[in-house]
Amino acid sequence: MNPSHSPIHLSTQRVSRACLAFAAGVVLAAPVWAAGATAAKAPADAAYHRDRAACQAMASAPDRTHCLRDVAAARQQAQSKGAAPSPSPQELERNAVQRCQAQPPEQQAICERMARGEGSVSGSVQGGGVIRELVTQEPAPVR
Repeated sequence: MNPSHSPIHLSTQRVSRACLAFAAGVVLAAPVWAAGATAAKAPADAAYHRDRAACQAMASAPDRTHCLRDVAAARQQAQSKGAAPSPSPQELERNAVQRCQAQPPEQQAICERMARGEGSVSGSVQGGGVIRELVTQEPAPVR
């Protein structure tokens, strides 16, 4: 009997071929798996960058800091749990209004109005800053 045709040698060749085929399949499929992971991560990254830009547009430094902290926490949660949904516009507005509680009492009402979108916005993040303005009329003090 030829040693290259022994049952053990043929079995080893089949196992080697099967392992080689499996390894080739893994190597060929790895880019597809990576692309799938990247595709799933892309919407979360886009939401993070969009929300971060919105935070950077805030005029008040404390509001901006709180917003950036919220966005970073949401991103971390999304990465640890998988794809977590982005906060709804209502949640973002509610958080912005809650941050107005840190303002002095006489400024809280104006802060809340601006958090809800009242007033005008000019400038851009790319241009170095966004200016939010809310013009209110107050009656002259009675003398």
